[in-house]
Amino acid sequence: MPPLPRSALATARVQYGLLSVADLNRTAVSSRTRAGALDSGQLSKVHRNVYRLTSHEETFEQRCVAACLAAPHAALSGPAAGRLMGLRKVSTNDVHVISKRTVMLVGVVAHRTTLLIPADIHQRGPLRLLRPARLACDLASFLDDDDLESVIEQMLDRRMFQLSTVRELAHGFVRSGRDGSARLARVLDGRPNWRRPVDSDLELRLSRALRGRGLDLVPQFGVLLDSGREVRIDLAVPALKFGIEVDHVTWHGGRLDTQRDKIRDRELMRLGWTIARVTDEDVSRRLEATAQQLMDIAGVLRRETNPADATEFASSGLNDDRWVPIRFARVQSQGPADSKPSSAFRTSGTNRARS
Repeated sequence: MPPLPRSALATARVQYGLLSVADLNRTAVSSRTRAGALDSGQLSKVHRNVYRLTSHEETFEQRCVAACLAAPHAALSGPAAGRLMGLRKVSTNDVHVISKRTVMLVGVVAHRTTLLIPADIHQRGPLRLLRPARLACDLASFLDDDDLESVIEQMLDRRMFQLSTVRELAHGFVRSGRDGSARLARVLDGRPNWRRPVDSDLELRLSRALRGRGLDLVPQFGVLLDSGREVRIDLAVPALKFGIEVDHVTWHGGRLDTQRDKIRDRELMRLGWTIARVTDEDVSRRLEATAQQLMDIAGVLRRETNPADATEFASSGLNDDRWVPIRFARVQSQGPADSKPSSAFRTSGTNRARS
């Protein structure tokens, strides 16, 4: 059997080893040549009208491209699109697509919706995905409140969208009975527009614990040093000149990184700042104890700054583990589907309807 033409192989290289019937027709591969390639094992069928060059290894990205080729009216969505965009909290091996039409593909989890317009979709090479702001709304059906907040903070930090954009889109999603509606509203209602996004999930978890105890924090607070250089403190209480730095081994593990951090801390101390550094293990393994220690430090600083405020601070219960966290109650949960995350991503040729 003659090999496939170079033009077909070139197309396959940019599509993770995949070719559609349209690709084969465009590169003058006849149905007879196609049948011969299938019989010889050079091609294998993935979906209807989609084939894989057997010389290419099967990967997650390849399965996603195959779904895009087989369903040109659909877009990659949910945790699949999140994984392709490098978002945290959305680890999955399942291929999720969303469309206004019914999609039936083996090994693909398909979702139907009435809320999908061309502007919600963008093409990244052979991959067709939901745009970031639209994806943030979509992920409300898959993640719990904390994980959704973490993903939105990451997307804001990476400047994938502006908060006003996702708020505007959310108005079309937040309605009674829609899966994830109340969750999306709670997370967005609890997030002020002016606040800078946190730099990592560790910062968000620590910030959440401290806010629950009543400590008002400003993430990524800028301070101008005497040298004229501006630095940003991970979490700050400007009124007390109290800064908290969350050190992750990935970014603060080397000797030079540690030395730079110490020099930076001394420069901040010259300006009257108190800097407390916590590690990733402090947050992941000792969050409650770490948060209480930081609250105690804030209490000491407040007493030194203003004794009258310190008395009020102590009597208000803000230095007490029993302090009740803020609750985002503007939109109430609409049903059992919204009470827990859809963390079990099932694979099969199933369709899930979303109104």
